[in-house]
Amino acid sequence: MKILHISDVHSVINPKLNSYLDGNKIDLIIVSGDVTNFGPSEFALDFLNELREKNINVIAIPGNCDIPEAVSAIEDSDAIYAHNKIIKFRDLIIYGFGGSNPTPFDTPLEFDEDTLYKQINSLINRDSVDISDSFADESLSQLTKNCTKILLTHAPPHGGEADLIPGGAHVGSTAIEKIINEKDFDLNLCGHIHEAVSISKIANTIVSNPGNLESNHGVLIEVNKDEILNIEIVDL
Repeated sequence: MKILHISDVHSVINPKLNSYLDGNKIDLIIVSGDVTNFGPSEFALDFLNELREKNINVIAIPGNCDIPEAVSAIEDSDAIYAHNKIIKFRDLIIYGFGGSNPTPFDTPLEFDEDTLYKQINSLINRDSVDISDSFADESLSQLTKNCTKILLTHAPPHGGEADLIPGGAHVGSTAIEKIINEKDFDLNLCGHIHEAVSISKIANTIVSNPGNLESNHGVLIEVNKDEILNIEIVDL
């Protein structure tokens, strides 16, 4: 299965994304937040629905810059809304949580680190999926043995390449870093820090940040059951 990971659309249409999707076989697009730039909510609905019209599955979470109306639009779109949900999709088990740790800008969807940790930890400790593409009889623990486990967040973990700003500071979430060090994820798909386009690793987890979509980057991931066959930054 081929996955295109994008993030931080910020209400900007990038024609290169459409060209890339028209020229490459993609099974799933994962959008890790900031679909809009403080609205408009209609953009979120239109953007996600137009991706879905290409007969490509789409999974999305909101980011810190998505106002409540935009969050509702993401949820109402034809994409699978993954915020605070466990999604089983083919060979993937996705634990989704949007928004970010606190920023200097007091944006609409921020959580303090303690709340982030408690909310994500509570999500991980659930014993069943919220949305499944199949009628699976196995327990969640059984399902994860045969699937790639993804932590889908908007904020990156603190301390790696995915949260590094040009001044050299790390501005990612300490809560997400702690979760990654405590739990066993194959991938953390994040965004938020536009300049930190990277594929890196924290503990045993590969961390993917494609940066903002307007800069013409995505991350292409190929998986087969619980094996990551390839992961690379691609130019759109």
